[in-house]
Amino acid sequence: MQLFHHYHSHRLDKLIHSDLWLFELSIWLHIFGRSMIAIFVPIFLLTIGYSLSEVIAYYFIFNIFDIPINFLAKSLVIKIGARRVLILGNLALIVFFIILYSFSSGSWLLLVALALFSALYDCFYWVAHLYLFMKSTKNNENASGETSTLYIVKRIAGIVAPMFGALVLILLSKNILIIISVVIIFLSIIPLFKMKGIEDKPAKGKTMSMRRYFSKFDYLKEYIIQGLYTFHIAAEGVIWPLFIYTVFADIKSVAIIPVLVSLTAVLFSYFTGKVKKTNRGKAMVLGALLISITWILRIFLVSNIFYFASIVLVGFFSILISLPLDSSLFEKGELRDPLAAATYRNTLMMFPRIFFFGALYLMLDIFKISFMTAAVSMLVVMAVSYIFLVKKPRMNIKEA
Repeated sequence: MQLFHHYHSHRLDKLIHSDLWLFELSIWLHIFGRSMIAIFVPIFLLTIGYSLSEVIAYYFIFNIFDIPINFLAKSLVIKIGARRVLILGNLALIVFFIILYSFSSGSWLLLVALALFSALYDCFYWVAHLYLFMKSTKNNENASGETSTLYIVKRIAGIVAPMFGALVLILLSKNILIIISVVIIFLSIIPLFKMKGIEDKPAKGKTMSMRRYFSKFDYLKEYIIQGLYTFHIAAEGVIWPLFIYTVFADIKSVAIIPVLVSLTAVLFSYFTGKVKKTNRGKAMVLGALLISITWILRIFLVSNIFYFASIVLVGFFSILISLPLDSSLFEKGELRDPLAAATYRNTLMMFPRIFFFGALYLMLDIFKISFMTAAVSMLVVMAVSYIFLVKKPRMNIKEA
């Protein structure tokens, strides 16, 4: 965790005792526990008897559940507070792991149960997580720097955890890996109880409906980009590991993916966090173009070396988009309504995936179709980012 010093090196003592540091510690433990096994989940589904199309169906069902549960998560944050919702999210993830632990053969009922608890985890944890992050981020002028720190915290865990998870999986068993993950996820809850300086829930009547939140178009345009960008995220996070596994038929080859991505993100997140607000749109345009080119090369270039080299390239190019995009979303969310921003970000990230995985379920060659979809969506992201964020002057955020 030495890279924390990049963020507050001149105020180390204050950082160690701050709510943001406690929150980052909780995130680190949680991401470590989840990342040990997350990359292997679709592979586990294949190994217990599900077909490739049924694995795609799992992600389709998961996203169907996810949309309404986001709004349930928002309501629970208002009623019982974000930290309790965060705990519920952790418990849902633990139940998910227990179900995965308990079955050695697949069924549609099991698939639906896994999708439900995965959606409960995703909504409860990430809506509350992003809300707490925005509430603990006091310095709006340094949103990019704070967001880059959040990325670095996650990615450090993402480097070590998959390697450790793969080692446990190879030397011991899937069940031992699940048990270790559950223990670490429990530990991630402890720092949340020590956070005292932030509001746990919004003041009464301070949350906005979707219609009101997006009444100004300037608050909608980043979400449009996010919705388009999610096709790439789904293809990179789900389809590409499945492709690597089908090519190499080796669990170790899958473990390499998040390690390469995380190494790349740690190296570049801090520097990308220094991008000025006026240059965010240009960075996103460049990143989208380069990602699209990479997906096209993945379709036509058959090379094992390039398959893994492309992971590093996409990891870097993705930072050029995701970090400036999240920085803008968090800035505006902090000023307008952090809980609404967290809820709608998660909702609009998941909604397009219903169509993505629904269409793939009906396809015979899911790999080329998904790769081409990702390439085209990134070209659209490039065009929309240029129109919304480069060509058209941005609003003064303080006037919102």
